Amino acid sequence: MPFNWTININPNKSKPPLAHFDPPNLTPVEPGDQIVWANNDGHAHWPGLQNSDGTINKTFFMPNQIAPNSTSAAFSPASPENLNYTCTLHPNETGTIVVTPVSAS
Repeated sequence: MPFNWTININPNKSKPPLAHFDPPNLTPVEPGDQIVWANNDGHAHWPGLQNSDGTINKTFFMPNQIAPNSTSAAFSPASPENLNYTCTLHPNETGTIVVTPVSAS
């Protein structure tokens, strides 16, 4: 059964940087799990996949910015891999989703 994960943006406004992802590294995620970003601050954010050449793919996780005090659409990874992401509006904000093979039950 897929697991639902939440990555919080700016869960503690008293700590720098102004906004950040919590947890910054999400693991172990399995293919088919659902991930949403919850924007808990007053700024829009737009998590995008970091391509191997350092560019950002804004359409990989979601097509729109996450408005303040809202959540993104759910994203479900399809295969095992490491997905490094960056806020395309705040490039110092980064995170990683580590997708592992489905565990045997």
